[in-house]
Amino acid sequence: MKKIASTVLLTALVVAGCSGGGGAGSPNPSASAAAGRQQLLALGQEWVQCLRTHGLTRMPDAQLTQDGYLQFPPAGNYNWKSDLSTHKSIIEACQPIEDRYPPNAFRPKQQLTADDLRKLAEYAKCVRAHGVPDFPDPNQAGEFDVAGTSVERGMSKQMNDQIDQACRSVWSGDVKITGGSNEKSGGKK
Repeated sequence: MKKIASTVLLTALVVAGCSGGGGAGSPNPSASAAAGRQQLLALGQEWVQCLRTHGLTRMPDAQLTQDGYLQFPPAGNYNWKSDLSTHKSIIEACQPIEDRYPPNAFRPKQQLTADDLRKLAEYAKCVRAHGVPDFPDPNQAGEFDVAGTSVERGMSKQMNDQIDQACRSVWSGDVKITGGSNEKSGGKK
């Protein structure tokens, strides 16, 4: 009976040590990564609250992507980036919080190759050939600035589906639209 009790006690001590419960085991890396992610999310939400307090009341909540990057996904058709860019005083008021973001808080921007830019230019040609004659060529960042074009206020679902079907073979990556009321990034085309 004494041998069984000793074995149970020894097993309990080993399990406690291995789980990071104050024993000799090393800390659980996934727990510290999760804690870091929660701190990043809390910092993002602090920034959101600052923006809301200073007048950007429709600012969406901070969220983490599955791979741990901070994001602020738009709610509905609200473009918070465009709205924020017109409020310099709000940007300045919340800058101290933004300055505390770690360098790896956000997903790194996709680096486009010369071949990617060539394919995006071909994609723009395809869009023009399929119903949007004033669709612009991409800029050096691979974005299509639609300000002042017929699609500045967006495209009908039918037109978007038509272009998607016709041009998907030319470019299947992200299509970044700027300068319009439906500014977006993402969406596989």
